[in-house]
Amino acid sequence: MIGTLWLTGWRMLTRALGFVSLLALTQLLVPADFGLVALASAVSAAIESLSQLGVRDALVRLRENAEDHFDAAFTFQAGRGLLTGLALAASSATAAKWMGDARLQPILVVLGVLTFIGGLENIGTVTLARRLDFRSQVLLQAGPRMLSVIVTILLALWLRSYWALIAGLAFSRVLTTACSYAVAPHRPRLRLQGWRYLLHFSAWSWAGSVAILIWSRSDPFLIGPAVGPAVLGVYVIAAEVALLPVTELIEPVSSALYVGFAMAHRTGTMARDVATRVAMAIAICMAPIALGLSATSGYLAQTLLGSKWAGAQPVIAILALLCVFSPFSYVCGTTLSAQGHIRRAFYCNGLAAALKVTTLLTTLHLTHDLQVIAAITLAVVFVEACLFIWQIQIVTPQRLHDLAGPALRTLVAGTATMLALLFAPGTWAPTELPRLHAVLIGAIIGIAAVAAQTALHAALWTAAGRPDGPERNLAELASRASAKIASRLSMLRRAT
Repeated sequence: MIGTLWLTGWRMLTRALGFVSLLALTQLLVPADFGLVALASAVSAAIESLSQLGVRDALVRLRENAEDHFDAAFTFQAGRGLLTGLALAASSATAAKWMGDARLQPILVVLGVLTFIGGLENIGTVTLARRLDFRSQVLLQAGPRMLSVIVTILLALWLRSYWALIAGLAFSRVLTTACSYAVAPHRPRLRLQGWRYLLHFSAWSWAGSVAILIWSRSDPFLIGPAVGPAVLGVYVIAAEVALLPVTELIEPVSSALYVGFAMAHRTGTMARDVATRVAMAIAICMAPIALGLSATSGYLAQTLLGSKWAGAQPVIAILALLCVFSPFSYVCGTTLSAQGHIRRAFYCNGLAAALKVTTLLTTLHLTHDLQVIAAITLAVVFVEACLFIWQIQIVTPQRLHDLAGPALRTLVAGTATMLALLFAPGTWAPTELPRLHAVLIGAIIGIAAVAAQTALHAALWTAAGRPDGPERNLAELASRASAKIASRLSMLRRAT
């Protein structure tokens, strides 16, 4: 919980600065600029994933720090960065021709150089995760992120070009690599001793990274050639806004859980039903947030992006609901990886990726409607969550019947709140209100949605007799946090 608070707190702070950046950049740049960078990033990620070995996860699971394994991991990482950078540069012309935009070639060359620089990052930072030093990890990520936002905005003011986005990315990558040597005392060397363990663990991790890449990066590849950079830019930015709870809350939680689950697995203290119980608890927290984002999608688009991005509203409204199902994929996948069942995690990711590509190709053949595409993505995420629950049930049988009550209460509370929100003006619709008015009205509706669903869920749980389960875990955590805050305030009063 402490690690999660560190990671989510700092990410929320940097995301707040990112909101300012997004607000400024959408006024200085056009949707085609974002679409172009999204295409280049998709190509870069596709090539990078083909050499992703997952050596960091392998080091986290080691029982003891071994210098040979760390040096071998650095050697793998540096070699991967060099080969991947060369592959990006070599394939830049072909990729630009296939995408039908010559501007992609120099962008991909720059991204290749940045990939090599990222490969030189100090592998010693893994020790921060092993000893649960989340504070140092947060500072390592947050510092370069905050500075790169400032640099990107300044360059956009000067260049008024997509190159501002690339330059900001370059600044962040170089600074992160440099900071990794300041944070971690380990000085890696090019050695291969201990490579067998790393290669054995990383084989399925590599396959899983390819499947995740296809899942997360297939949209630009498939949608871009069909609809063009401008429409793709609308979809990419809308997805980024809608999935903020996933990127800023669920992903940090999963990062903290992986380390904790790995330690629990090593010591034999892993609870049997921890995966589904934690996932359900996170889903309960995400449900009101997802509903609030969906209902206020028009105000979000107007506030953050402006009137020329009105097409993003229906996409935000649909994709925001992903936040309800994503916790099961993330938490169950993290549990499988921490316990060494990398192959099963790959099966789930691979099947979900294949399903997404197949359904998107079929959909794009029939229509280019972004709302339909978003709905297809939502359905695939639901199927992926079911696959992960199935696999975790095979490995460690869970008491799934205990989740029926919390799931039903979440559904009832969400449905009732949604029906009430339908009577509020402007929900689930674009708006042309001035930004200040959109902020105020959207905030009121969003806060009301979160408060109403949370209160209704709590009332349903109380009416059911407060049974044991994820709701009780959340209530206990809230009680402990409140007690600790009250204790700290009391100490401050006595000190003053």
